[in-house]
Amino acid sequence: MEERIAPRSSGFPRFVPIMAIAAASGFAGLGYEIVWTRSLANSLGHELVGVLGVLAALFAGLALGSALFGKRIAVSPDPGRWYAGLEVAIGLWALALIGLLPALGSVVPVFDPIDASQIRQWGVCFILPSILLLPATVAMGATLPALEAILAPYARGGQAVSWVYAANTFGAVLGTLGTTFWIMPAIGLSRTLMLCALINFLCASAMAILPRRALDPTPATTQRLGAAHLPSLFLTGFLGIGFEVLAVRTVSQILENTVYTFAALLSVYLLGTAFGAALHGRLDRTSRWRLSTGWIAASASLACVCGVIALGFANAITALLLHALPHSVAGAVAAELAIAAVVFLLPTIAMGMLFARLAQQARDSSGSLGPALAANMAGAALAPIVFGPLLLPLLGAKNAFLLIALGYAAVAPAKDIKRELAPRLMAVAAASVLFLLPLSLRFIQVPPGGELLWHRDGVMASVSVVRNSAGDNMLEVNNHFRMGGTASVQSDYREADIPLLLHPNPKRALFLGLGTGTTISAAGDHPGLIADGVELVPEVVESFSLFDRTAPNIGRDPDIRIHLADARRFVRGTDARYDVVVADVYHPWVDGTAALYTREHFAAIRGILSKDGIFCQWLPLHQLDLPTLRIIVRTFLSEYPHARAYLAQFSVRTPLVALVGMPSDKKYPDGWFANRVHDGRLMQRLEAVDLADDTKLFGLLLGGEKELASFAGAGPLNTDDRPIVAFKAPRIAYVAGDSPGERLLSLINILHPAPQAVLASGANVEQRRLADYWRARDRYLTLGIHTVQDQALGDPIRELGPQLVDIVRISPDFDSAYGPVLAMAQQLARTEPDAARRLLENLAQANPARPEARQLLSAISGLPRQ
Repeated sequence: MEERIAPRSSGFPRFVPIMAIAAASGFAGLGYEIVWTRSLANSLGHELVGVLGVLAALFAGLALGSALFGKRIAVSPDPGRWYAGLEVAIGLWALALIGLLPALGSVVPVFDPIDASQIRQWGVCFILPSILLLPATVAMGATLPALEAILAPYARGGQAVSWVYAANTFGAVLGTLGTTFWIMPAIGLSRTLMLCALINFLCASAMAILPRRALDPTPATTQRLGAAHLPSLFLTGFLGIGFEVLAVRTVSQILENTVYTFAALLSVYLLGTAFGAALHGRLDRTSRWRLSTGWIAASASLACVCGVIALGFANAITALLLHALPHSVAGAVAAELAIAAVVFLLPTIAMGMLFARLAQQARDSSGSLGPALAANMAGAALAPIVFGPLLLPLLGAKNAFLLIALGYAAVAPAKDIKRELAPRLMAVAAASVLFLLPLSLRFIQVPPGGELLWHRDGVMASVSVVRNSAGDNMLEVNNHFRMGGTASVQSDYREADIPLLLHPNPKRALFLGLGTGTTISAAGDHPGLIADGVELVPEVVESFSLFDRTAPNIGRDPDIRIHLADARRFVRGTDARYDVVVADVYHPWVDGTAALYTREHFAAIRGILSKDGIFCQWLPLHQLDLPTLRIIVRTFLSEYPHARAYLAQFSVRTPLVALVGMPSDKKYPDGWFANRVHDGRLMQRLEAVDLADDTKLFGLLLGGEKELASFAGAGPLNTDDRPIVAFKAPRIAYVAGDSPGERLLSLINILHPAPQAVLASGANVEQRRLADYWRARDRYLTLGIHTVQDQALGDPIRELGPQLVDIVRISPDFDSAYGPVLAMAQQLARTEPDAARRLLENLAQANPARPEARQLLSAISGLPRQ
């Protein structure tokens, strides 16, 4: 190993500014990584292979830069000049990427068409980012060797490696948090890139004016180690990033998976490695403390096992933290940071120490850090591809972690096998503990009295099908989102029926997001319709056979075609034209989902609509606060000015709202529904979901374009460059303020549609009928919201029954109030038959056209009077 002994005097004052420059460079570097990953995902798709492909491309560029320029910088008489030039190159290419990144979206479909093979998709996700980012990533890869060469005259022996790496990585921590929590939300992606480029230029300027000490080759003592440590460095990069990929994927079953979640995980990961490198630099200066490389590697193995064990209890730990911390956004984010620390901190400290030791030992005769960093980054580039799409689905999370723990036993150079036998055995022992522990990394919520039917750990998510005590199958994705069951069938069918009925004669429809398959299955009941369905998660499609009771047309109707793809990528890549496009209920706070609410995506969908095409975007009001909803509505109106809003059902706990973009301000004439629906099978199914006439259909209308424009107001739009929803939507995931019912009530009070806005002027009777239906609906929802809020109802039947009868009296068409009164009367008849009779008599008078009240009244007439 080569050592350059620097004089101790006057080194510290110049040591500090070099470290500050290293930290600033790390800040900009992670800012770039976050922005580039987000921008490229919009073009390549949000499949995990796309995200991991970008990550692998970044590391590959860093490895190439270190390999190409590391030695040249080391032998240069002025590495500071090299460093300044590299920072300028990074900044200039980053500015060029502001225009190049959005253009990639039109290029991707050429190389990665719809339904291309997985191998082809993975190749595109790696090769295109590699080429596009190459000038910047290659320059980035050479900055750390340059900083080490600059700092070397001021540091003892090889300690420059530890200190430069620690400072650069600590700057990356600040870059991760600053970019995600403040900079991107405030100024958007393009301006964030400009800010990072400015930091590059400032680093270059500071280095250019900073007085530097020239290297003095005369006192150097050289001991060539060749490439003995490079395989170990490759392995540490491979194992370290592999641990990150697996841990992030596993903890996604527990945390909220917002943009802030991933920033918390990444920042703790980087903080641990920075602290580990700094700790190595501090402790390695004394001869009293000097662990061998093998023992540091064994410590990394043991720390990884501890992190995995903690991960197994992360669900309980998270619950305790959320209970103890303030009930606020800050408290929830602090809980996620704490979970990240429990899982990541010990392993990454050991990883940082191990890298610093190996990099220090691997410097070649010229003192270059380049080969060491290149080997480490090459391993890091390979890890996302191997651990994400391959090992995780093949082996499961626990066994993949087990391989990482065993891998650290092979880190010490081969020539030290005998001397490092004890630490190797310790690493194997740590892995054995993990193997023997009955630890499950599957987090599945099974309803009380229910059972787990099916589970898959996929590349994108963990998907389960559970059965509740009533016998309903439900789909769970990442232990968070539960879909399906008898209670949601009406809503699921209506999500297809409403937009399809609004079109005069749909021949082809596109469904983005499939859930249990129930909605696209409903499309199969519409005669002559070809339906394409797009689903991001393959395991969701694999589960369809377990929902054949509610989605009977899946797999049986040849006109229903399923595609595994990212929704944005499919929309840009398809050549088809659709009469109706239906976008499923996306969970808005999940990182990546905000891209499905951007103006660019809405415009792309408009580009694949036929002349009279309709676009329907469903929104989960129970997962959106009103400020975020306003942003989405405002953005939707910017592309679909003739928009209308519909309810899927009259639920006050999980209300769903559809934004329907119409080709014009269309009005429907009297009798249009009978002319539109002439298929007996379809009509029978529409009757089952209470959509059998135009009053029932338009009774779900919340408001038209004028009402929506008034609700949305003026303000910014959600765009690819300013993804406001990504940063605002998580608030409701962390801290639920008002209830979904209260949000729905606010919408009802704000949106006041007029019947003449949807029905033609000649349909005066239908207009009055519809207005009565809306009044009944709004009163019914208001009553439901207040009932949910009031937990102290003394006698629900006596208090609610008469009010529901009054609602029926307002609109005899409003069946949602009629059925509950019948049920109340049946229950009341067991104990108070006279009260039940009075309730049924009033109900029969309120709607004399329906016979059920009179029939039930006759059935209980034989009961003794009180």
